Amino acid sequence: MEEKISPTRMNFLEKKAQIGLASDGVELLKNKRDALVKEFFSVVKDFFSSRELLETATGKAAQSLSLARGLDGKAMLYSASLATTHAQSIEVKRQNIWGIRINKIESKPFSKASLARGYSLLTTSQRIERTAQDFEEVMNLIMKMAVHETMVKKIGEEIKKTTRRVNALEQIVIPSLQNQTKYIESTLEEREREDLLRLKHLKKTKEKGGGKS
Repeated sequence: MEEKISPTRMNFLEKKAQIGLASDGVELLKNKRDALVKEFFSVVKDFFSSRELLETATGKAAQSLSLARGLDGKAMLYSASLATTHAQSIEVKRQNIWGIRINKIESKPFSKASLARGYSLLTTSQRIERTAQDFEEVMNLIMKMAVHETMVKKIGEEIKKTTRRVNALEQIVIPSLQNQTKYIESTLEEREREDLLRLKHLKKTKEKGGGKS
C-alpha cells in the first residue's frame, strides 16, 4: 500500500532527491558486492588449495606414524610425544574487509627445529623425527584452513546481505518513490489545468460583463 503524501511542489522535489540518493546507494552497494564476490572467489580458491594440501599432508603423516609405530614401537612413540607436549599460543585478530569485521586466527608456526621438540635425538629414531615434522605441517595447514573457512562464511553472508539491500532498493524503495513522484506530478498538472480553465472562464465572464455595460 502506497504511503499517503501531500501533493505539493516541495514534496515533489524531496521525492526526486530521495530517488537520486537511493539510486546512488544502489550503485555503491553493487560496487561493494562486486568487490566482495571477487574477494570471495579468491578466498575460496585459497581454501580449496589448503584443503588439497591438507589431505596430502595428512596421508603422508599417517604413513610416517604407521612406519614409526611398526619399527620403533608404541612405547618409544609415546615417550617422544610426552616430551613434545606444549601449549601453542594462538592469537585472534580483527581484520576489516569492505566493512566486514572478521576474526582472523594467528599462531606461531607449529614446525620446530629438532632440538626444540623436547626429546633427545639419541633416544629417538629418524622415523619419529619425520613423523613429528609431518604432523607439525598438518597443524599449520589446519590453521590456514580455519582462517580461510571463516573468511568464506563471513564474506558469503555479507554478499547475501548486500544483495538483499540492493533488491529492496530496486524493487521496493525506488518504485515506491517513483509512484509517489508520478502521483504528485500528475496531481500538480491537473491543478494547473484546472487553474488555467478557471482563469479562462473568469476572463470570458469579465469580457461578457464588459460588453453588456
